[in-house]
Amino acid sequence: MSLYYSDNYVEIYHGDCRDILTGMPDDRVSSVLTDPPYTDRTHDKARSRSHKVDGRDIIKSGITAFTAITEKDLRDILTECGRVAERWVIATMDYRHAVEFDQNPPSGLKSQRVGVWVKTNPTPQITGDRPAQGWEAIAYLHRAKGRSRWNGGGKHGNYVTKIAAPEGHPTAKPLSILEDWVAMFSDPGETILDPFAGSGTTLRAAKNLGRKAIGVELEERYCELAAKRLAQDAFDFEALTTVNGGI
Repeated sequence: MSLYYSDNYVEIYHGDCRDILTGMPDDRVSSVLTDPPYTDRTHDKARSRSHKVDGRDIIKSGITAFTAITEKDLRDILTECGRVAERWVIATMDYRHAVEFDQNPPSGLKSQRVGVWVKTNPTPQITGDRPAQGWEAIAYLHRAKGRSRWNGGGKHGNYVTKIAAPEGHPTAKPLSILEDWVAMFSDPGETILDPFAGSGTTLRAAKNLGRKAIGVELEERYCELAAKRLAQDAFDFEALTTVNGGI
């Protein structure tokens, strides 16, 4: 585990998130906002638009170019996330994981809601023999102890919006969603953790809204993408319109 990038708001670590999580004290951050890998089944069937970095394809034969995650490994990591977070642990994830964690949350966490992100421009079903998936689940987990709170009042937790524009990572999430999460599930000056930082969307959203952030990424090429993105002086303005009112 090594510090790859830092500024006044953000730190990015290159390595396995389990290494940094085990060394973090309880309640180190306010909330965890992240997008972990999905199941083997999803990865085996996933196809993605072609992305290039420095002229090189980063998709392996059309399949997402990073390792899938098991339910056990994800459960163990989210348990650690719940220990280091004061309040929320929120993640997009395979719906199979979301359903399992809703019924049987990771230790120390409680399930508050399962939401969805509906994509207005999803990747078509390549085989053409069934409808394309077109949506992803969102698990809204909270520390088991204490009463939950957020800044959204009685609003819902679903999104209908475009997928993120190509930026060198095959499964990057829309900045609009992550900025909404940062605004709704943390307060100015607090610290956000993303243990699966990818191209740095969570970190960029946190910095845009005046929060500090810690990101961990296993793949060095994505650390490089995130560092370049965070080093931009101007805010990273993506199309911020979320259909149906966001959360």
